[in-house]
Amino acid sequence: MSREEPGSDPGSSRLLPLFSAEGWAPFVASVLSRLYLGTVLNLALIAVLPALLGWHGTIVQSGSMEPHISAGDVVLAAPLAPAAPVPVGGVVEFSSPASAEPSGIEKTRLHRIVGDNADGTFVTAGDANADADSTPLTREQITGQARLLVPMAGLPGLWLGTGNLPALALWSVVTLFAVVMALFGGRPVGGPEKSERADGNALHEDTTGPSATAAGAGMPEVTGSPEPRPSGVRALAVRASAAVGIMAALIALVLAGAAMFSSAAFTASTANAANTFSAAADWTPPSVTITNPGPSVQGGTTLTAEVVDEQSGIRSVSIEYLPAGSMTWTVACATVAAPYTCVWDTQSVPDGSYKLRAVGTNTIGLSGTSAEIDTRVMNAFGIALSDLGEIQRGTVNLVATITSGSASKGYAVRVEYSLAGTNRWSALCANLTAPYNCSWNTTGFANDYYDLRAVAVSGSTVTYSETMTDVLVDNLGPVVVMSDPGTPLSGTRTFTATATDAHSGVAQTQVQYSRSGTTTWTTLCTVDIAPFSCRFDTTALAYGSYNFRAVATDAAGISTTSAVVSNRMVDNTITSVSVEDPGAYLSGTARLTASANSTAGISRVRIQTAPAGTSTWTTRCTVTATPYSCDWDTRATTDGLYDLRAVLTESTGRETVSATITERRVDNSPLRGTDIQAANGPGTAGTLGTGDTLTLTYSQQINPTTVTAGWNGAALPVTVRLRDGNLLGLGNTGDTIDVQRNGSTVNLGSANLKQNYAKSRRTVTLNATMTATTTTSNGVPRTVVTVTLGTIASGAGSLRTTTTSAAMIWSPAAAVTSTAGLPSSTAPVTETGLLDRDF
Repeated sequence: MSREEPGSDPGSSRLLPLFSAEGWAPFVASVLSRLYLGTVLNLALIAVLPALLGWHGTIVQSGSMEPHISAGDVVLAAPLAPAAPVPVGGVVEFSSPASAEPSGIEKTRLHRIVGDNADGTFVTAGDANADADSTPLTREQITGQARLLVPMAGLPGLWLGTGNLPALALWSVVTLFAVVMALFGGRPVGGPEKSERADGNALHEDTTGPSATAAGAGMPEVTGSPEPRPSGVRALAVRASAAVGIMAALIALVLAGAAMFSSAAFTASTANAANTFSAAADWTPPSVTITNPGPSVQGGTTLTAEVVDEQSGIRSVSIEYLPAGSMTWTVACATVAAPYTCVWDTQSVPDGSYKLRAVGTNTIGLSGTSAEIDTRVMNAFGIALSDLGEIQRGTVNLVATITSGSASKGYAVRVEYSLAGTNRWSALCANLTAPYNCSWNTTGFANDYYDLRAVAVSGSTVTYSETMTDVLVDNLGPVVVMSDPGTPLSGTRTFTATATDAHSGVAQTQVQYSRSGTTTWTTLCTVDIAPFSCRFDTTALAYGSYNFRAVATDAAGISTTSAVVSNRMVDNTITSVSVEDPGAYLSGTARLTASANSTAGISRVRIQTAPAGTSTWTTRCTVTATPYSCDWDTRATTDGLYDLRAVLTESTGRETVSATITERRVDNSPLRGTDIQAANGPGTAGTLGTGDTLTLTYSQQINPTTVTAGWNGAALPVTVRLRDGNLLGLGNTGDTIDVQRNGSTVNLGSANLKQNYAKSRRTVTLNATMTATTTTSNGVPRTVVTVTLGTIASGAGSLRTTTTSAAMIWSPAAAVTSTAGLPSSTAPVTETGLLDRDF
């Protein structure tokens, strides 16, 4: 064996090859390779280890939120706690249903929540997208809130998953080269091959000839090379195993990443200097509002926005306009410093209607958009006509107003009218001077609907106000007749009047009485829904002779008094008995009630029924004291029409029989309507509009094909028809809707809204969609038919907004059958729950 000379440095001999010219290249390649592999493995660990916190990661597949995040980044999301609010303004991971995807396949998406809707859903959008996502997001779809971004860590998985094999192959070659250089490329070259000790120093060199060490020590001389030890082989095996392990780990991460895609980009990136990372500093875009400059603008108009971003600050604010009928927003003006005001040169655009919005961008590039407002550019001049309301009579004052233009100019102003919908205009008032008042004597016009507008002329320029459509002229009162209540009158009696109005409709009818020989009239009852009748207990009146009349008032405020029915005797000293009307349809347990009076004393009152038109009377109950009422279990009776009466037996044994109430239907069909509900959509409450819904619930499952041919319950385009109650003899508050398909009414029956949603004698149609779903109540499956209103198809000017609450009544159609073939009951169904304005 050889021995090193005293004072020699063993390490210097091993470093000498490194400083040679041929030693630099492998050394630098080895260092860079180790840095590259360290970065890749660190990013992979960053993307995987947060799973210990319950987070999960996905690889971003598209660039819908560029430029901040690119495809191939890994986004880590944490589950949203049940009690946590939905992070409006933040980025969430959510499941986009197949119905919302052009491919028809459910996908995972990462987008920002940019707003919330009144119905509890949310609006999402990608930062790089011009428009918001078309499908609203529900809380249940949210699978996580974005917490951390690892840039580029998922690129190999993305390449594999999307079939980008050239890029994957190039990365694989580079990574394999880095592994080889990191583990094998840094060893010094040159010099004899050495076996190494664990401390890295040379153990021996291969020699020939006598051993100096042996000779010097007086030891026997050894000839030839000693047998090499296996430590170098083991080091090579360890490095090879490490290389295989690193490649296996990277391949596993690539394969795992290929299955964890999201079809969206992220919001803000993390820092990745020296393999470090951090959560994004600002996930929220600026809050932006715009101040309304008024209904009309002209010249250089100052526009103001309020923009707030407490975290990042504001980089710029622009205010944009959208002309009516256009889809493209244009920058009107911009500013970069608070207060965020700028001047819009409205003379650079044509006069007309515009929408305005403000867009604020913070210092990291996130943008927020304000709600849109409406205005009108009127650089020439404009004119408006005062709102009249929908019904007019007598002399009406019309006021026209110049809304823009120079006050020093002279304008020729007139008011015109046209029979509604004909567009044939005639002057109502001409050559008006400021303040442009026009007196319209409607008595010289036929009772009908008219359109009105104001016209202003300056030189050769003519401008028109918005047309006031469907103004009803009604100078004719209703027709009313008081029905004879009979004589003598005793007990509880029905008082009835008939009233009609050809134009604005009957608003209400009063039944009045007075003592014969006097002129003092007292209201007995007021009814606003046809038929105009009421029940009244005459025992509240003193014995004597009375006169009766009816007073009907139409929606224009004109009242008409009927002829008097005179000298009707009220005498409650005689025996009287009557049975109250229980309603046209009876089911389940029905309450039967009678009224009775006798000076001789009442022994008992029997309430009886008989099949309609027969004399086979069956006593349902015998009552000996007030109240004379009892419950009738109609389920023990065959369905059909029945007559009802009451029989009074006096203490003397004399009997008095009441008048008969005829043809009241007992109907205990298992299939029947159970409820009707309506809900207002995003539009104005109290008027029918887009997004409003009507829901009809049956007691059992129905066969959808019996509603309309070929229907299976899926979404079906239909038309909803709204008719004013006066067209159906139901008065102003009897407006009714039904559902039509291809011009024919479907078998859902009709719904009386019990309110005034359409102008008098007008019809409105709306596009709609009808669907049927199944719900289970008390273990019984039921069908729910939902009709969702869309745009107005005809009669837009004939809609009214009601401010009064009422309960709708649905009259189902017998043509609908259950899945077992049983026909539906036609018994009316009254809306349940609190009174509301429905639509």
